[in-house]
Amino acid sequence: MKPVHIDQDAIITALKGQTLRVPDLTSFFPTTWAPARLHPHHAALVPLVDAAIDRMAAAHQPVARRKRDDLAGLVGRWFPQATDAAIETLALFTVWLVCWDDAVDAGEGDLASDFERAEGLRSSTLEVIRGALGIDGAARDKNVNADVVNAVFQEFADGFGPSCPADQRRRFYEELKYFIDSCGVEQKLRLERTVPAYDSYMALRLGTVGGSILCSLVEYATQEPLPDAVVLAPQVRRLWTQVSILLAILNDVLSLKKELGTDCIINAVTALMEPGKGLDEVMGELERKMKQAVEDFDGAAEELLAQTRNDEALSGVVRRYIDGCRATVTGTLEFTLRSPRYQIAKLRREDGSLEIVL
Repeated sequence: MKPVHIDQDAIITALKGQTLRVPDLTSFFPTTWAPARLHPHHAALVPLVDAAIDRMAAAHQPVARRKRDDLAGLVGRWFPQATDAAIETLALFTVWLVCWDDAVDAGEGDLASDFERAEGLRSSTLEVIRGALGIDGAARDKNVNADVVNAVFQEFADGFGPSCPADQRRRFYEELKYFIDSCGVEQKLRLERTVPAYDSYMALRLGTVGGSILCSLVEYATQEPLPDAVVLAPQVRRLWTQVSILLAILNDVLSLKKELGTDCIINAVTALMEPGKGLDEVMGELERKMKQAVEDFDGAAEELLAQTRNDEALSGVVRRYIDGCRATVTGTLEFTLRSPRYQIAKLRREDGSLEIVL
């Protein structure tokens, strides 16, 4: 993975104090992308989410901070169309995902600067996941040695696994493995204090952003499984890829100030920086990439719907699946703009734009 010729320290010095001007990000999504909405029963998830965080915090107190982040609101925006039973299970997954990721995140976790210990966590996590999901024909079982964070994944799997066929569980596992392996590569780069060039960075970010994980859960959320002929179609993977690109750019732009505070800047903004290029020019490039990702998503969606137009029932399922993938993007954006985790809400102007002093 080729680094650009500016190292992290130089970029941090160059960025601090500059103003990142961000347009109204909701304006990038056409009318085919419904505005973000909340699951009608999201408020009822708060006790479930808080109880899961409390169980983790009993052994790892810093996790208690996540109770301020409104994770019930996050899962409610990711999966607003989920059945009532599914949204409770997905709430446990959301708690696990956020808290597991924080364990090795710069400025958050105690493994952030210890690659070998973090590798141990990644390995043991995959072992827990394989057992909990019953991968490779093995009976689903709980790993009694699971740490407090991964124990919450096991609770999620208790609700998720029984209603999902083996091939769906296998696909979900592969996306989790992709995410976890990519997190290892990202941590190594961060500790080496190098910033990849944009294309190399985005190839990595497609894994760490978790977009394909969220898309793979839409079937479970709606309890409408896709037939193999659809889920294995190349257009579905294109949907997942564009979701991941959009999530990566949105998150990287809105979290840049937060990341600078931890001296961690492996980010889409910094990956595009080079001598003589200002932040406004970089932001312009990212805006064009977002517009292209939306167009590519909609193109793949149209192709997928065209393949199922002769089957009215299946076409409805596919349309709802596509809208579910869209919701993971618009829901993430709405959550990020509102959540105390990012402290963005107070910076938003009347026209929806942002001026973020780094």
